[in-house]
Amino acid sequence: MALARALVTGPKVLLLDEPLSALDPFLRVRMRTELKRIQAELGLTFIHVTHSQEEAMALSDLVVVMNGGRIEQAADPRTVFERPATAFVARFIGGHNVIRLPDASEIAVRADRMRLGPEAGAEAVPARVVSIEYQGTSVHVGLEADGLGGREPAALTAIIGDGAYADRPLALGQTVPLGWDAAAAHRLSA
Repeated sequence: MALARALVTGPKVLLLDEPLSALDPFLRVRMRTELKRIQAELGLTFIHVTHSQEEAMALSDLVVVMNGGRIEQAADPRTVFERPATAFVARFIGGHNVIRLPDASEIAVRADRMRLGPEAGAEAVPARVVSIEYQGTSVHVGLEADGLGGREPAALTAIIGDGAYADRPLALGQTVPLGWDAAAAHRLSA
């Protein structure tokens, strides 16, 4: 109803402040589709405020990630997800591991591009399995690895397809080789 009242005035720009936050997941997806249709049909610019990374990616042409009132990165959704500018953006958008290198610089590697076991490669480091979450089409494996910057073990995540996990299941506490392709790593700015 509030959207209809706002649209009747014929605005060129519309501020939507977390309009989908109170909806169940199924309705939220349907409303995202409806908002995109309205925006395209009427040629409006929407400024859509959300704390949902999925919603931001699904609805936007431009994503602006802010931290403490400061813009950390502004780009199209794919760029923000594939090439986060900073460690904050990589962690906030989700799906990335932030890894500190020996020279104190940081890289981001998407969790679905981490490799476990024999596929980890020659540069693999040992990592201890600390959590296993079945997500249907994938399994999210929480890991701790020493030697990836800092005194504390690095907390990392690997996302494995459910079929690959079923072929080679892991156990809590198990130590496995962990690696990634150099091409999968993205250097972060300070």
